[in-house]
Amino acid sequence: MKKCISVLLTIILFHSCAEKSNTDTEIDIIKEVETGLTTRVHIEGDSTWSIEERMKHYGIPGVSIAIIHNSEIAWAKGYGVMDKESKVPVTEQTLFQAAATSMPVTAYGALRLVEQNKVGLDENINRYLKSWKVPENEFTKGKKVTIKNLLNHSAGIYPRGTGSYNANEKIPTLVDILNGTYPAKNEPITTNKEPGESVRFAYASYVPIQQMMLDVEGKTFPEIMHEHVLQPLEMNNSTFNQSLTTAQLTKAATGYLTDGSMVKGRRKIQPSMASAGLWTTAQDYAKFLTNVQQTLEGKNTKGLSKDLTELMGTPYGVSNTAWSFTLGLGFQLLNRKGEIYLRHHGWNTGFYAEIVAHRDKGYGVVVMTNSTFPEFNAEVIRSVAQTYNWDAYVPIYEKMQIEQALVDEITGRYQSDVATVEVFEKDNLLFYKNILDVETEELVKVSDSSFVRRNSSRLIQFKPNSENETLELLYVNRDDGTITSTFAKVDTDKKDPVEFLLEDDFENAFKAYRTLIEHDPNNPKVTEDHINDVGYDFYHDNRMKLSQNTFKLNMMLYPNSFKVYESYAKACEKIGEIDLAILNYSKSLELNPKNNEVKHRLNELQKNE
Repeated sequence: MKKCISVLLTIILFHSCAEKSNTDTEIDIIKEVETGLTTRVHIEGDSTWSIEERMKHYGIPGVSIAIIHNSEIAWAKGYGVMDKESKVPVTEQTLFQAAATSMPVTAYGALRLVEQNKVGLDENINRYLKSWKVPENEFTKGKKVTIKNLLNHSAGIYPRGTGSYNANEKIPTLVDILNGTYPAKNEPITTNKEPGESVRFAYASYVPIQQMMLDVEGKTFPEIMHEHVLQPLEMNNSTFNQSLTTAQLTKAATGYLTDGSMVKGRRKIQPSMASAGLWTTAQDYAKFLTNVQQTLEGKNTKGLSKDLTELMGTPYGVSNTAWSFTLGLGFQLLNRKGEIYLRHHGWNTGFYAEIVAHRDKGYGVVVMTNSTFPEFNAEVIRSVAQTYNWDAYVPIYEKMQIEQALVDEITGRYQSDVATVEVFEKDNLLFYKNILDVETEELVKVSDSSFVRRNSSRLIQFKPNSENETLELLYVNRDDGTITSTFAKVDTDKKDPVEFLLEDDFENAFKAYRTLIEHDPNNPKVTEDHINDVGYDFYHDNRMKLSQNTFKLNMMLYPNSFKVYESYAKACEKIGEIDLAILNYSKSLELNPKNNEVKHRLNELQKNE
């Protein structure tokens, strides 16, 4: 008897120790994730940050993350508070606005209708639309807009976005948004490119999808998505409803702007639910991702079929934006040295979310915040990637010594069609700087031919051009080795017109741009769109005098464009020059009376006068 008891105690002790060991291992892993936040490129020996440090650095009130490993949810955790006033902590059940990460979930729901033979993926969507039709025009004569075109952003849809609304504003119906009629803030949704010609990411692409689902099912969009996606995948804390229940409101995070102030009314309403309307938790969204992964692995029969799920992860074309991804049905696709990651990011007023999941290898992460600092989410994702050894996700290099002869050769000024950068030595280190930026970055040698910066995954190489006998600085894609930009070395005294703006010399800036337009009218630096983009770069960096002067310059160069007055008005509004904002919004509206967003801003400002 004593022997039996002894054996039993030994077994209990063994299991107890094993459970403790597993718990300790999980705690260690969580700690590693929480303290391993790093730059886009990690140089061996660099220190890392903690989640709490970076939340404080950016001013982010609350964060929720869910980790996926082996196509299962490994763990989920909240940090900070869901509301600054109540100081209620973020938990695994805290609801965040998913913003544009709603799109993959919507695509999944639309594909469920395809699977049930209620709609055809490659059919003209107007066959299924009853309340509204995609307008026929010169771009749709040869090819009609299909559901696939809309899901992968190849329909040529314009405008790009449709706006969000405060609770005290009149909320448009979906048909109002589609037609661009009051109280919608957007222009009418139409096509301005031939369907299938190219990919152009647009939030508005999913509005006809939402209307199609309403017309086919005869139910509200939240009801359709609950029935076809949220309920089958057990996303029990998630909803597309914009009017949250009392119970849901107690779990819903408050959104905050980048200056730390609360979003008016705590959160905005998203009538374009298909593109930006999901309320969810990081854990619930991870359930969606694991369902996709398990289905692709052939280990799951719940929800969408494997054949249609594979289409979500099939690339259809490269995004026209600066982001380096292709687009599938719903998902954006990152190719990192042949490793395919399903990903998406989303930005609503006061909320930012980013999701990444390997298509084939069962790991991933969801990061949701109630503020909008995308780099923070990226830092967390990189920490998860390094902790769980994701393939080819975070570039890691060892720093090499640079010979002085090489330093002497490559220091100087370089220009491309649209940018000017400088390479210089200081305190025995090599630095890189775009002349538009405030900050400089160390240029780190990582191989005989390549350099990197910590905040850019691109490689930089220096190579002589035998044709014109100049040294060139090249941006090289680290994944496939392609050259993405070329800068030629120029005399250090060769001034870029934008430098006059940087020196607060508006008069000479205008003269320099006018001279360049006269001598080289096709130069990309003098196009209206490029100058506008530069102005918005300053705007988003809160360098408002520079932003305002850049937009003012554009107004003088392109006085017949409605865009330039709208941009200048936005800058004036941001710094409180309301009379000037009203004047220039009015001028923009004269040139483009259909611009509902400008109408809305003008009405709001005049109402408060």
